[in-house]
Amino acid sequence: MQDPHIGQATQNRVMAVFESSAAVFELPRAATLEDLAGRLAHLSEGHDGALMSVDVRVGLRRDRRSFMGGGGAQ
Repeated sequence: MQDPHIGQATQNRVMAVFESSAAVFELPRAATLEDLAGRLAHLSEGHDGALMSVDVRVGLRRDRRSFMGGGGAQ
């Protein structure tokens, strides 16, 4: 059986919520927890307040709704 989505780019979408702001970014599909930790450490340097939460959506296709735009289950 063939996957009809082969060839479509996928990524991991991350939303980091700080006390006074939030950041949404993408990581490559093959990213590790070490990659995520490094990116969060870098982001923390530029944001005021502590990191409150991190939401990771694994393997989303680019046509899916973003964190900010849509509701409902994905």
